[in-house]
Amino acid sequence: MKKIMIITYIVGSLSIASALEIDSMKWTQDYEMLVNLNGGVESTIEGLDQNKNGVRDDVEYYVEHRYKDKPFQKTLFLEAAKKIQKIIALPKEATKDHIKLDNELLEIYTCRDYMLYKLEDKDIKTELKEKMIFKSKVLNTNKRLRAYIDHKKLLPFEDDGLSDETLEDRRVACQDRYKVLTNPDLVSSK
Repeated sequence: MKKIMIITYIVGSLSIASALEIDSMKWTQDYEMLVNLNGGVESTIEGLDQNKNGVRDDVEYYVEHRYKDKPFQKTLFLEAAKKIQKIIALPKEATKDHIKLDNELLEIYTCRDYMLYKLEDKDIKTELKEKMIFKSKVLNTNKRLRAYIDHKKLLPFEDDGLSDETLEDRRVACQDRYKVLTNPDLVSSK
């Protein structure tokens, strides 16, 4: 299973070229902006994070503009970017931290997928492509991709053993979060 996940990540990052044909995303403009934002630090794991919020500026720009009218996805992708940035910066010896962050990342993706497929009835192929494009933005250099693959190799094969009660609690928390992020009136009424 782990090998399949690693291959999926590699293929996903390589297939970004085919995703560039989506005109609605204004790839040329975005790419030029990303190159300008990264300047001379593009090849480092850390990249540029001028506001020190844990999300590289190029990724933050992409997410903020791509999902400006989708607050639920914007929030979750920014959180995922922060988790991935922490993951790829961790030393290999920090196995417990790798496992913890990977579980948190999986929880973010699971929440996003559940809400989009179950409640919004989104097209799975389109949303999987969106997630793949996002990951390719975050893991956009060989160093970053290699660090993420090395991270995945550190993870245990066994199931995390979450109880049904824990899974239900997470589902309810995800739905509550979705309601708040997609309905601004709920925030102002509290």
